[in-house]
Amino acid sequence: MEAVSDKYNAVVVAKQALTADLFIMKVKPDKPLAEFISGQYVLLGMSSNVPRRAGCEPEFKESKPDRMVLRAYSIASSGLEPGLLEFYISVVSNGALTPRLAGLQPGDRLMVGDKIRGFFTLETVPKEHKTVILAATGTGLAPYVSMMRRHAVHPYPFRFVILHGAPRSWELGYLEELRLQSRYLSRVAYVPSITRTKEDPWWTGESGRITKYFQSHLLRDKLEVELDPAKTSIFLCGNPAMIHEVGETLAPLGYTAYTTQTPGSLHTEEYW
Repeated sequence: MEAVSDKYNAVVVAKQALTADLFIMKVKPDKPLAEFISGQYVLLGMSSNVPRRAGCEPEFKESKPDRMVLRAYSIASSGLEPGLLEFYISVVSNGALTPRLAGLQPGDRLMVGDKIRGFFTLETVPKEHKTVILAATGTGLAPYVSMMRRHAVHPYPFRFVILHGAPRSWELGYLEELRLQSRYLSRVAYVPSITRTKEDPWWTGESGRITKYFQSHLLRDKLEVELDPAKTSIFLCGNPAMIHEVGETLAPLGYTAYTTQTPGSLHTEEYW
């Protein structure tokens, strides 16, 4: 009988640990996937027979033996490196897949889905919009990393404001890369912010939750951004609570959610 692991079709080629629970992983499929659009996602999978990382909480729902555990992950790579996919991953202590992915090392194998999907892309932004706000918590930054990497080579016709929130500065993945891009790419502003300042006393940047930028005049006063759904598109990715809170703040301004049936200026992607 064929084992689930026989369906593995990709290999880990690099892994960078940012913290014990946060890492960047590069994966090479055996056969290159079709070209994708920055902001899209793909399924990653591992056999449930693979042990979860020691010290994790029990699985929220225990996996049956020899089953493929699948989850969707946004792609951080730009697509300009054929055959290589990059992922920004946070370990969910009671999760089924991330405690297994955490144990992977270069040379280990896993499954990558054969289709890349999703509409959380800049191609959905109306051409008349001048500004795009890309707001994320945690690993919700991944699709924006892909977008900015592509923007560096094939510029989009928008001004970008990237808001990224994390508990501490060492959990601001891609911090230096985005700082360089904001310095050398035209029309890109990057605002990282942390919430646990007492645990990170050497941080000299912004502090507080990124929701504050939508609940005050900070965007207008500091970055000259007008929250107008006819001019400015907003992307929210990450914690569902952040997305809900910002959505409620923006609703009175006329922002409505984008769908393929009813296009709006508010684009969301929740990470649980």
